[in-house]
Amino acid sequence: MKKYITILMIFLLSVSQLNGCASVKSQFDFQTKENKGMFGGGISGVLIGGIASGNVFGALLGGMVGVAFGTAFGRYLDKRVASREEALFKYALREDEERLFAENSSTVPDAAAAGSTVNIGVQYTVLGPADMKHIKITETRMLFTKKEGWTKLAERQVTRTQGTHSSFFRFTVPEMIAKGDALIITIISNDKQAVEIASSLEIS
Repeated sequence: MKKYITILMIFLLSVSQLNGCASVKSQFDFQTKENKGMFGGGISGVLIGGIASGNVFGALLGGMVGVAFGTAFGRYLDKRVASREEALFKYALREDEERLFAENSSTVPDAAAAGSTVNIGVQYTVLGPADMKHIKITETRMLFTKKEGWTKLAERQVTRTQGTHSSFFRFTVPEMIAKGDALIITIISNDKQAVEIASSLEIS
């Protein structure tokens, strides 16, 4: 009986993480059905993995597998990780200024073969005048290798509230790409400025 109570607690924790402190919308931008698929898959995985194995580890592992299957519906996941007020503790901003700050980028896995799926996450901050509610941003993802040069992976326009955001993107490594070291460049831009951040990928 206790193991099922524990599994239920993990499930409820997953749901509460989706709901957040205030609302789902304030924490996650479910702009497309693929984002819902990721989290729906994660919650389903917690339940299926926990019930099948009867233990906490199975529930957690099921959640990870569920997320992996959930992402099969699409390529993007967005999350707001800090408010404007929190971001201003890190960055100075003049009263009428609008700024973009690139913070970090990671690639999972950091080595992959042609045809494999790779996830890249970037974190950046969007700031402007206090009365500016939304800022239009363009996210451009580029893949660079010495042999092929630049390959555009994706580009999209999104509307961000002020603060710090994480943006996750899933893509397939091109089939005909040469083996070796590569860079994934993410360019964050609006009509005033552009910032870029890179992470490495070994193509095996």
